[in-house]
Amino acid sequence: MEAERPASVTVLGSINMDVVVRTKRFPKPGETILASTVERHGGGKGANQALAAARAGANVRLVGSIGNDSEGRILLSMLQESGVDCAHVRVDTDLPTGSAYVLVNEAGENQIIVAAGANENAIDEAGEHEGVLLAQLELPLHVVSSFLARRHHPPLTILNAAPYREGATRLFELVDLVVINETELAAYCGVSEIPADEDALAAHARGLLGREEQQIIVTRGARGSVAISRDGFFLTAAPSINVVDTTGAGDCFCGYLAAELGARRGLASAIKTAHRAAALSVGAKGASSAIPTMSEVARLFAD
Repeated sequence: MEAERPASVTVLGSINMDVVVRTKRFPKPGETILASTVERHGGGKGANQALAAARAGANVRLVGSIGNDSEGRILLSMLQESGVDCAHVRVDTDLPTGSAYVLVNEAGENQIIVAAGANENAIDEAGEHEGVLLAQLELPLHVVSSFLARRHHPPLTILNAAPYREGATRLFELVDLVVINETELAAYCGVSEIPADEDALAAHARGLLGREEQQIIVTRGARGSVAISRDGFFLTAAPSINVVDTTGAGDCFCGYLAAELGARRGLASAIKTAHRAAALSVGAKGASSAIPTMSEVARLFAD
């Protein structure tokens, strides 16, 4: 009997060094408060999602850009040590490695400011890609569009449409699956907030679907997610866990989701596993450093 082949996932996305500042609470405008700790972790939505897919067991290729600096070399080494193929991560000699400044309060909530750096010059030079394609919106939209348009062989194309970018809805028709949170859904729908009622939420999300076979997953933090198609929707609960740091939880979800779908798991099963991995990730500090392996997920959530 032929052994099951690992999923193949190609991720286009940002690569950042995260500077994480922990405080009791967020400051008010104009207020100065003291930090309890300052830490540095690998980050960027592209790097985080690539690491998550790799730790889920997939063969992962990352397409992105770093600066010719110590931060870039540290991040490249971290990715390679986790099994991510970085042959198509280019070194930019003009701009520094991207950085993110993450403020985390004692409840584990975060506020993030991103300085794009070399991510602004990212170029997809890898040619035709294999497997699931996964992208986010921390790179220039024209680069993301070019990447997602390569639909020759991949079994699935996924866009995590985060952070919100004006004009990004034109990319939605290029993909099979869109992943966004409730705040991003409201922004793309042009409303102040999305009703908590799932029927109303699904109705708003369907307005973003451009093709009959497309689906949207709306993540809702501790309340799980809603997967929406033209014909209906289903809910998936998120496991309850003590929250330490929510930074990167959405990226962990997306990377695991891509790996599971690439391994031909059904959507409901893939979402369930992705929620379990994301739940584990919020129980530890950092973004990339908190992403669990599949064996850790399986051990802690054995059915």
